[in-house]
Amino acid sequence: MNISNLTETEWNLRVDLAAAFHLAVANNLHEAIANHFSAVLPDGLHFLVNPFGLHFSEITASNLIICDFDGKVVRGEGEPSASAHHIHAPIHRLVPRARVLLHTHQPYATALTMIAGGRLEWALHTTCRFYGRVAYDTDYDGVALSDTVGERMAKILGDADVLFLGNHGVITAAPTVAQAFDDLYFVERAAQTQILAMSTGKPLASLALELIEQVAAQTRYERFELGYIERHFAAQKRLLDAAGGLYRS
Repeated sequence: MNISNLTETEWNLRVDLAAAFHLAVANNLHEAIANHFSAVLPDGLHFLVNPFGLHFSEITASNLIICDFDGKVVRGEGEPSASAHHIHAPIHRLVPRARVLLHTHQPYATALTMIAGGRLEWALHTTCRFYGRVAYDTDYDGVALSDTVGERMAKILGDADVLFLGNHGVITAAPTVAQAFDDLYFVERAAQTQILAMSTGKPLASLALELIEQVAAQTRYERFELGYIERHFAAQKRLLDAAGGLYRS
């Protein structure tokens, strides 16, 4: 791709989204060539997505492709996977605030979707950051091969930032790549710690509602007012850069 034809805004978005793929590999949130990340371009009519067949570690800023909201490729080489088309295009179209969507089958968050009635439990500081921001789609009906799947997910997602997909995986939705990755990273940490606690067979020490709400507000202040989201993402990208920074090419 001739990057000289791209605006600085698009290039920076490409770099951030490519970084998210490599960070998914670094943090074991990926499934090789499966799963998909997308980001809406400034025009609000098209989105970046990974071409089917590339391992997450092979994805770079320049080999991301651009699709319209019907899933048609308008620039770049390759095609999105069928499930990427049928999940991301409908959600981007129906939930405009979800400018970035990260969908994975990351192990611990996905493990929660396999448990009957599996939910994040409000028994951990880290989990409280998601209070009031999570939705659950319990109507798994197979591989996403129709826009009706993405349309259902969009309806259930609503105003939430994290969507657990029953018997399937997880999606984070956000206005920026940094925020979507921050949620993807920490929802996995919360799920991992919860499953470790549950594995003891002892009851969880659930927090009082007032304390849950307090910690949710405190972490919201930390994330947005104190710049935690951007600093976290910048730190993660520095690790990628120290390892060669392939994602930037």
